[in-house]
Amino acid sequence: MLSVAIPKLIPIAYLPDYYTRYVGKFGKGNQFMAFVTATQPSGRVPDWQKHKRWYAVLHTFDARGNHLATEAWFAGSTADGEKAVLEKAQVKRLEMLAGLGNYRLCDIKLKLFRVEVDGHAFGLIDESSPEEGFQDRVVLRPNDFLFHAPWNGSYDT
Repeated sequence: MLSVAIPKLIPIAYLPDYYTRYVGKFGKGNQFMAFVTATQPSGRVPDWQKHKRWYAVLHTFDARGNHLATEAWFAGSTADGEKAVLEKAQVKRLEMLAGLGNYRLCDIKLKLFRVEVDGHAFGLIDESSPEEGFQDRVVLRPNDFLFHAPWNGSYDT
């Protein structure tokens, strides 16, 4: 199999009816991604509902795709009532977006980045593993969106 290197800038398509409905540009060409997402421990965990933690997240980037900042707001765990927690996180995501000022929803291109939030990786992370047959792949964590060739902004969930 021919390997295609991971590009310097990872395209992310704005898809209004899908998970990347809140990606775009603000200010003088800066870029952003906003999500409601959850972290979970790996493996089987008793009382998993306490450990599934929901966040409203806003990542910002400069015009060249360099990570500027991550704002992650903990909304609660599934044990707190998932529907209510999701609603709180969605409201907070909209507040975070409003804090950007004027913004436009559109395709973006970003460089790889990684930050830790409450002990979990958040970011656009190279998870290539040629020894396991997974070459040239980037995963948006903790969302688990998989980006790969042909690097056209689409992703697998």
